[in-house]
Amino acid sequence: MYAEYAEALAACGFVALALDYYAATGSAAIGSEEKLEKWPRWQAAVCAAVSYLSSLPEVSKNDIGLVGFSRGAFLAVSTAASLPDVGAVVDFFGGGGGGSDSLEVEARDFPPLLILHGEADRIVPMRFAVRLREAVLAHGGEVEWHIYPGARHAFNMPDGPTYSEEAAADSFGRTVAFLKRRLIR
Repeated sequence: MYAEYAEALAACGFVALALDYYAATGSAAIGSEEKLEKWPRWQAAVCAAVSYLSSLPEVSKNDIGLVGFSRGAFLAVSTAASLPDVGAVVDFFGGGGGGSDSLEVEARDFPPLLILHGEADRIVPMRFAVRLREAVLAHGGEVEWHIYPGARHAFNMPDGPTYSEEAAADSFGRTVAFLKRRLIR
C-alpha cells in the first residue's frame, strides 16, 4: 500500500519515497518496551531519508513533506520539528502517538500539519488527534485537519477491514492539496 501511495504522490508531481523504517531494526515492535528500544533507530531512518531527499537536485530546501500512517505518523510527528528541511507533515490516524510524554517538545517549531483521523478510531482515539492539534496550535504552529465521521483506524488501507473508499479518496485529495500549498513554490 505504501509504495502505491508514494507512486500516486509522484504522479501528482512530488518526489516521493516510501520508507520502510522497520528495516532499520529488522521487524516491527510488538510491545511498548520493544518499541522504545527500536524507536531511535526508526527516527534515524527518517532522518536519513530526509537527508537523502535533501541531497537531490530536484528537491528544494524546506520542500520535504512527511506523510505517515498510524505508527508512521507518530514517527513523522516525533521527528519533524528537528529536521529543518521538513516543510509539512501529514498525520493519518496517528494522533501524535497518543500518550507521548514528549509531545510538548515535539510541537515546538513544528512545520504545517495536516491531521486526517477517523471519528470512530478505537486504536488511536480522536482525543489524541485533538491533543496533537492543540499542542501544535499552542506553540504557534499551523494545523489543518479533517475528521471522518464513522471512520475507523486505517480507513484508507484498501486491503483492511475498515477501508472506506470515500474517505480514502477524500484524504488523498486533501493530502495532495495541502502538500502543494505548503511545499511547491
